[in-house]
Amino acid sequence: MPELNPQMAEILALIEEGMKGRPERTSLSAIEARAQSNATFEAFWNADRPSLWAVYNFQLPGEHGAIRVRLYDPGIARPAPCLVYIHGGGWVIGSLDSHDGVCRRLAQAGDFMVASVDYRLSPEHKFPAGLEDCIATVRWIAAHGAAWGIDPGRLAIGGDSAGGNLALATLLALRDAHERPLRAGLLIYGAYLPYTADTETASQAAYGDGGYVLSSADMRWFWDHYVSGPADDEHPLAVPLLAELKGLPPLMLTAAEFDPLLEDTTRLVARLEQAGVPHRYDLWPGVTHACIHMTRMLDVAQRHIEDMAGWVREQLQA
Repeated sequence: MPELNPQMAEILALIEEGMKGRPERTSLSAIEARAQSNATFEAFWNADRPSLWAVYNFQLPGEHGAIRVRLYDPGIARPAPCLVYIHGGGWVIGSLDSHDGVCRRLAQAGDFMVASVDYRLSPEHKFPAGLEDCIATVRWIAAHGAAWGIDPGRLAIGGDSAGGNLALATLLALRDAHERPLRAGLLIYGAYLPYTADTETASQAAYGDGGYVLSSADMRWFWDHYVSGPADDEHPLAVPLLAELKGLPPLMLTAAEFDPLLEDTTRLVARLEQAGVPHRYDLWPGVTHACIHMTRMLDVAQRHIEDMAGWVREQLQA
């Protein structure tokens, strides 16, 4: 039987205590959920974020307005390799700030730049709005990133949870457009299914009751905010498990053992094997969704970040 990492068990107890008296996310509006996440999650888990040589805030032009990008520079020679990072948060919550610590650690551990994307969130901007911002950012950096000290020939994309979905969808959209600006993709406990009322995987049944950071009810709430209707449940850029996967660059996929989204990744791994896509799959035992934020209390989280950063660095070597 799987066993929780003892430090992870302590974190879950801390989260449970902190959430006493607070409403369930699924009872909140998107704006209220963002405020609750900021108050209960972001401040605590970003408190130990490391210092870097420089962090810049830029804006780049998008079809529907400026797209904010935060560039993390660990102080490396230019032109530098770069990981375009897409934050998680169920397409509804999350921000440049929520993932500030994660991006700093990836840049520091990997010795590459990280460009974090502030894409449009749902439900104000439903699918495919956020995806369009991610695609536009990659295209802009590939064409103009040299102005920021980025080597446009050494780009990768990555993301966690909903950001993993968006990162994979970005790779698929660029492939379909016959564009190959990205050398690799890093997909961290991603969401690759439609989360409708009749969707239940074995991992959702085992870990989706709300006791492991993320619940199946949360995912249905996120999904309902993200998509416009049933047609999107079958769109391969919203549901990457429905897409043709051939022709993608090398991928690294990670999954947390105590995560309702675990089976999303194992199903994707099987599809990648069938499609002949080069990939690495790491299952992280004893931990839950969102664990890479938890370096403050979870020792293995830093090791996982270093493993992922090392893999990306290898893919971006000249």
